[in-house]
Amino acid sequence: MPRPLIALALTLAACAPAGQAPEVGSVNYAGTAYPIRALASDPSVWRLEVDGQVVTCRAATETDCYWSLRAFLQSRAALDDLEP
Repeated sequence: MPRPLIALALTLAACAPAGQAPEVGSVNYAGTAYPIRALASDPSVWRLEVDGQVVTCRAATETDCYWSLRAFLQSRAALDDLEP
């Protein structure tokens, strides 16, 4: 493979969307399941996606992801209450 194609392939792999990251678990909250994905470049960083926004878990455990999700949803609800 020519060098420019190798460089292009590596660049595209680094820019892969979060959906390409490996799924390591899931969190259920209010009847909705949210898949937890490990960051491809650092598997010790877990994240989940909520309505198109990425929520980073405090630590790489399902319990920490649950509490990070709850804090995110509650802060978003509090902001919604502030809008006129």
